[in-house]
Amino acid sequence: MKLLYTKRSPYARKVRVIALEKNILLHLVDEDLQKKSQRLLDANPLGKVPTLVLDNGTTVFDSPVICQYLDSLDDQNIMIPREAGERIEVLKWEAFADDLMTAAINLYMEKVRHPDDFHQDFTAILQKNILYAYEHIEKNLSKLKRFNLAPIAVASAIGYIHFRLPHLKVQGTLSQWFEEISKRPSMAQTIPVA
Repeated sequence: MKLLYTKRSPYARKVRVIALEKNILLHLVDEDLQKKSQRLLDANPLGKVPTLVLDNGTTVFDSPVICQYLDSLDDQNIMIPREAGERIEVLKWEAFADDLMTAAINLYMEKVRHPDDFHQDFTAILQKNILYAYEHIEKNLSKLKRFNLAPIAVASAIGYIHFRLPHLKVQGTLSQWFEEISKRPSMAQTIPVA
């Protein structure tokens, strides 16, 4: 299987961590999202990463679907619980983390695109949303104790924020949780890089 990705994508990081935890070999293909390859556009008409290309040529996207696909391949080291109530709880955390990633990407991109005249109200709202998200995570850390897709997604979002928006690094108890989870080999191997 081939994973079309970028080394800095928090969405791709989730997928890579799931694959590492389940010992699934992915051939990683680093894509340039500024000059999208025909390979990426053929695999995903929107040219988004991550996109998984199966050995038979079938493509799977986007990250929540890829994570579910990889987890369904075997019952070893289950990352998304099979029981309905637990499953929904984990998938809610993933959706929350994905929204946090989107807020962080939008904040970063607004300042990159308009360094001198970025939309201050827009960026202030996004920054406030990120800080509210941190409060929510910190209040609910007990729900992230079991290592599965939920803490993977949350840590991937925080890792991206640390990478792109270092002025918004987590503090206190949340920082301790993040440092601890970041030591896990699958997380350490997938730290975003430019």
